[in-house]
Amino acid sequence: MKCYLSVPKWFIDSMKYQQNISACFSSVIGEKGLSKEIFEKYLEKARNALESMKLDIDAGKLAAFDLSKNETTLDQSKSVASEFCEKCDLVFVLGTGGASLSGQALSSLSKYNGSPQIQFIDNIDPLTIDKCLSQNRTKRIGLLIISKSGKTLETLVQAITFVTKLGTHDNSTTFIITEKGDTPLNRFALGRDISVLEHDPKIGGRFSAFSIVGLIPALTAGVDAESICLGASETLKNALETDSTGEVPAVLGAAVSIALYREKAINISVLMPYSDQLNKFTLWYRQLWAESLGKRGVGITPVPAMGSLDQHSQLQLYLDGPRDKMISIISPNYFGVGPGIDPMLSNQTGVEFLADCTVGDVISAEQKITTETIISKGIPVRTFEIDSVDESTVGALMMHYMLETVIAARLLDVNPFNQPAVEEGKDLVRKYLRGLK
Repeated sequence: MKCYLSVPKWFIDSMKYQQNISACFSSVIGEKGLSKEIFEKYLEKARNALESMKLDIDAGKLAAFDLSKNETTLDQSKSVASEFCEKCDLVFVLGTGGASLSGQALSSLSKYNGSPQIQFIDNIDPLTIDKCLSQNRTKRIGLLIISKSGKTLETLVQAITFVTKLGTHDNSTTFIITEKGDTPLNRFALGRDISVLEHDPKIGGRFSAFSIVGLIPALTAGVDAESICLGASETLKNALETDSTGEVPAVLGAAVSIALYREKAINISVLMPYSDQLNKFTLWYRQLWAESLGKRGVGITPVPAMGSLDQHSQLQLYLDGPRDKMISIISPNYFGVGPGIDPMLSNQTGVEFLADCTVGDVISAEQKITTETIISKGIPVRTFEIDSVDESTVGALMMHYMLETVIAARLLDVNPFNQPAVEEGKDLVRKYLRGLK
């Protein structure tokens, strides 16, 4: 099923994914779909937004998209990861939000079961922290502490607690990633003689996947960070160097998302990959989309989901509930992948249709039929078809969503890089805690 556009060049052989937005149009799904005329109006705005992004990137105003520094970033990331791998059995990554989620998304690609293990502590639940500290006393532990501002209260609580409670912990396997300046975290590092790695002050946490924030955890987990960056670079290059900006996948994605929001009251965006390895990716997307776009009374609520798991929970709501959702499905090519299903047992248990199938055949069939069912219900859905869940593909998808988010923000006329409401809440927590003294 293809979009009505005459030459769907977003199916580009060199890209790691194929986006199909055809089931977001009235010609396919009816009332909740977009007409050609309305979509083209938003597509033109999205094309203009990408053109303005190009100028800003060239002028050095969008550091998160400046991947020319990849080689230096990779070298620094490899150096720290090597320290962890040589000296540690377990590495805790302390941080919250964007300081943690990109590393989690990338580390989930690891197929490495050796040492060190990597564990992300992204909350301050006291029971979780107690458990981590009490169960790992005999292990050689590394700490990677991440806070862009150096003022994040939760990260400071984590850092102070872990460093002091570990007692004889070796500071040579502790690293802090933060901005320069006289901040609580920098003062903490100075007082404890802990190495500090500079967080690029121009890159916000949720846009930091291709910086040391995302790459050090990924490398420590045994993930190919160079392939991650290559996938991202190829996607960015395809977007910035094409003359056909109206066929750039991120432009199409932003245009269709905002058009559905403005014209069809579609204010919930569901991301549903059919791969466990992309579970953390959906959480990274949730923060990226929510914190970048939810401002000044506008925004689209992102919802993470998992196929086929959420066919048994959320799908009922999507199919039979309010028509306020756009669903994006990431579909790996799993046909023929995984263990075979025993034909004798399949026949004995009355599910003979499973005989000689693989597990991958079943989840692929579920993805296909679920997508068709969503379309039949008149619900907007787009698909990302990918050959495999690997580093270069996930790097490409992350770059796609970073581009799509910034373009969408420009269509909504909001700043995607700040979070004023969150900052207000942080200030109120500090005032409250001071009042307890």
